[in-house]
Amino acid sequence: MNKKEIHEALMNYKWMMNVLITKRQEMTGVSQAMVSKYGIEATLPSGSTPSDPVYYEIQRMERYDTHTKSLKWKVSFIQRHSTAITDIKDQIILDELLNGNTLRQISKDHHLSVAAVKRRKDRIIEDMYVNAESEQCLQT
Repeated sequence: MNKKEIHEALMNYKWMMNVLITKRQEMTGVSQAMVSKYGIEATLPSGSTPSDPVYYEIQRMERYDTHTKSLKWKVSFIQRHSTAITDIKDQIILDELLNGNTLRQISKDHHLSVAAVKRRKDRIIEDMYVNAESEQCLQT
C-alpha cells in the first residue's frame, strides 16, 4: 500500500469494520425478488441469463466476497502495522482515528491544535508505510 491508500484505510477503518460486521450478520438475507411468469412467456426460454434463483444468489455471494476480501485486507493491514506506532501520543491519536473520530474532534478532546493532530496522523501513516516496506523487504 502507498501512503495515500494507508491514509484512506485509516480514515475509513471504522466504516470498514462496521460493513464487515454487518455483512457477516446479514449473509443469510434474501438477495433478489423472484417474479413468476404467466402465459406463453412461462414456456419460452429465458434467453442468455439463467432464471435460477440459486445462480443469482451465488453471483451475489461472489460479489460480496470480492468486496469484503479487499476490506478485510485493508483492515488487517492497519491492525498488523499499528504495532509500529511506539509513541504513546501517536498511539492515542491512532486509537481515536480507528474509533472514527475526526481530526477536529481529536484536537478538541486532547487539547491539541488540528495541525498538531494532522502532523501526528501523518507520522503514523509514515511509520506504517515504513513498517510495511521493511516487512516486504524481509519477505523477498
